[in-house]
Amino acid sequence: MSESEAPNKHHTILSILIALTAVTSALTSWYASQVGGAASGQDGKAITAALDEAASESAISSEIFGYLVNARRFQIHRDNSKAVRDDAMKNAAVPDRWLDEWQGESIRAQARIGELDLDFLKTEGGRWTFDRERYYQTRRSQIAMEKALDPAPFVERSAVKRREANLLVSLNALFAAAIFFFTLALKTESRSKLTWTAAGGLMYLAGAGIALWRVLG
Repeated sequence: MSESEAPNKHHTILSILIALTAVTSALTSWYASQVGGAASGQDGKAITAALDEAASESAISSEIFGYLVNARRFQIHRDNSKAVRDDAMKNAAVPDRWLDEWQGESIRAQARIGELDLDFLKTEGGRWTFDRERYYQTRRSQIAMEKALDPAPFVERSAVKRREANLLVSLNALFAAAIFFFTLALKTESRSKLTWTAAGGLMYLAGAGIALWRVLG
């Protein structure tokens, strides 16, 4: 190889390295934007989960209120029916209106008990009570099977994605340094040309290696 061909070949290699570094930097930036978009997607899911959680809490509270109202009405009708029945047993001559009232209260009690889920009713001291906490946990579990109610996992995944995106963006500093050193080597005719080329190569390999590790990892 002649003395004039050697510098030209070195210039060509450096030009290729600069172009390769620029392309790698652009691809890394593009991938970082994709990761950032995924982080935004997780943020959206976290907001949706938070809204769904609030809506489910409101819905369950309304259900519990309605359940308590029906349970209370059932208890009242049941007590009224029992009171009328006890009075009827104590009096031989029971007015027909008492019998009608007893029958009416019995029917109302049966109607109310039909609106209640007996799995959440228990007796304490001879009276019906509503197991509010078990109803709440059961309904929340049922809703959670259909939709996400906890935003925490999405927030955590979003934070991980954003850290990854920031790391990828920061690699552009290494690629910029590599291009800088390759350019110095391209413009230098002294023995330091190899030093600048080696420095640029190290910067490029470090940046490309980290980027490849994050993409494949």
